Amino acid sequence: MATAIITDSAADISAEQAREFGVEVAPLWIHIDGERLRDGVDITRASFYARMAAAKDLPSSEPLDAAGFTAIFSKHVDKGDECVVPIVSSKLSKTYENALAAASRFAGKVHVVDSQTLSGGLLLLAYVAGEMAKKGAGAKDIVAALERGKSTQNGYQIMPTLEFLGRSGRLNKAIVALGTVLKVNPILQARDGIIETAGQTRTFDKAKELIVDIATRHVTDVAATRFAVGHTHAPALADEMAKALHEKLSLPPKTFIVHEVGPSVAVNVGPGAIAIFSVTGI
Repeated sequence: MATAIITDSAADISAEQAREFGVEVAPLWIHIDGERLRDGVDITRASFYARMAAAKDLPSSEPLDAAGFTAIFSKHVDKGDECVVPIVSSKLSKTYENALAAASRFAGKVHVVDSQTLSGGLLLLAYVAGEMAKKGAGAKDIVAALERGKSTQNGYQIMPTLEFLGRSGRLNKAIVALGTVLKVNPILQARDGIIETAGQTRTFDKAKELIVDIATRHVTDVAATRFAVGHTHAPALADEMAKALHEKLSLPPKTFIVHEVGPSVAVNVGPGAIAIFSVTGI
């Protein structure tokens, strides 16, 4: 009996990375220009960013429903496998709720984990789960590792505008006002499944410096820490931030992944954003 690792597209795992990690990605829905499209299936990242730049209205996302998850889980359980399913934070999306409802139909064969994070944080948890599954670890041990990892994870984001996040309703209106009216660039933190401020500066260039400092401030064991640097259609900026992060760290980290953020998350932050996520001890 094998263990299948399934996550959702808010993990920002590309098709190539999914094959490398040994992870299946359940696509969330993207609404853009009046169309309802499956992230990574009906619309690519390149197409999404091109269309978002020209869209009349801001795009949005929609969770995969329980029936969609049921179809995915069935493929694996019918083969005699168990499933471990790290999912985007339940405080940010109903995706977890839908996955849990689907899992209840499979008599303990499907184990859904509320990651309490998103994007690079979820990517790192899925990466570890896939790594363990390929080495033959069982579902119980993988779930235990993910639960340990959740307690050590940190995630920080900066973006040139709060327009997208403000309209999504996922950020406190006072923080949005701070950024738009006072022209302050906040460093946002994903903590316990919610988004809050971890610092602020007057310029985006200063925010780039501060996010690297904040993201490394509490890292005491670099060799046991995994990092993910995500960007929304800003590869040159991501390379710049990755270089700055490497220079800040005293040793090479356990894992270091640079990735492009996909539509499921990008609809809420817009282009030009950077995120740094880390998890330690798994």
